[in-house]
Amino acid sequence: DINRVLLVIESKCSQFKKSVLLQIMFQIDELELDAVRRVFERKKLFRYQMSGQGECDLFEAEFSKKLKTRHSLMVSSGTNALIAALRACEIGPGDEVIVPAYTFVATASAVAQVGAQVVVVNVDENLCIDLKDLKKRIGPRTRCLIPVHMDGMASPIKSIMDIASEHRLTVIEDVAQALGGSFQGKALGTWGKLGCFSLNENKIISCGEGGLIVTDSQEHFEKAFAFHDGAAMFFPANHDRFLKNSDALGGSMRVSEISGAIMRVQIQRLDSLLRELRTRKKIWVDQLNGMSGITIPRGACEAGDCGTSLHLMFNLHERAMQAVQALAQKQLAFYPVAARPAHVFWKWAPSLRNGMTDSHSNSSYLQSIDLLSRVLKLDLNPRLDLEEVKNQAKVVRTILSQN
Repeated sequence: DINRVLLVIESKCSQFKKSVLLQIMFQIDELELDAVRRVFERKKLFRYQMSGQGECDLFEAEFSKKLKTRHSLMVSSGTNALIAALRACEIGPGDEVIVPAYTFVATASAVAQVGAQVVVVNVDENLCIDLKDLKKRIGPRTRCLIPVHMDGMASPIKSIMDIASEHRLTVIEDVAQALGGSFQGKALGTWGKLGCFSLNENKIISCGEGGLIVTDSQEHFEKAFAFHDGAAMFFPANHDRFLKNSDALGGSMRVSEISGAIMRVQIQRLDSLLRELRTRKKIWVDQLNGMSGITIPRGACEAGDCGTSLHLMFNLHERAMQAVQALAQKQLAFYPVAARPAHVFWKWAPSLRNGMTDSHSNSSYLQSIDLLSRVLKLDLNPRLDLEEVKNQAKVVRTILSQN
């Protein structure tokens, strides 16, 4: 009975739910304070209706240059980035959108909020969307794929793009947790028609809350822009640089100049943070690689992994639970990914029942349930001393060798 299996998993993971606190990776200091102070001194917090380029304009240009994409647009959250991207691609009622079984609820809820239906696809042993299952789930109403670069790890985006091209599907990348990652040297978020990023507190760089949309398509940028600012169609003179398709009625997903100012400093920190994270992850991987009955998921492109977290996949669910308890006794903050409140499909799918296809059934996702119930996760700290990282990794290897 699959429901009984899920109850057992939930019961064993329940003790860790309150202790799942994500590592704060981003750094903030006087540079951000100075940037915000300059905005206050100018007394112009609203990003539009100003002469010249503001902080948000400048940050978007800097982000586009970094990712080598034509357009970037700041919005109020990663979730709204997905919603605006879906609407820019005219995804709505009657359409089906594919998402992976391991992702934050926002990936699926954004689809439901535009009136489309969610189709869940299993993940593989790298915690990425399973390509074989993906091909099986594509149906006559499938319009869009949302591959998720989860926990800083790259999905097999090139193969996904090939499948999408074969079936004439739109690809919107969810890069909320992998800003700065890449696949075969090309930035994540720049493979699909649009890429969507998050700038909230638990990300590598952050302004507290916010999102980004990137695209090379002028048409989709203009549509996303119109959807992010419901007043754009009424004030074309404010946007005459690019807006031609401004007849779409949008909402309010705008951000202030404060967010733009903070992010202009934050983006300067990105490369150094990624280096620190990747250096620390390499220490962990080198120390724990090759252990009997344990593998380390690295995504579809190890070189493009952001290094934000370490995953350990055990051969048995029971062994994973024994290991996490032994590690907790030594104050080592590993936790089961199944304990995360809203990141595995069986936790968020029930709340989207009206937005799920009729074919949805937990029994169709035994592969994901099995894999995800055997994975422990450690959020990495880019500021932890390297010697301390090495010492911790050695302690973990010793503990795991005894379990």
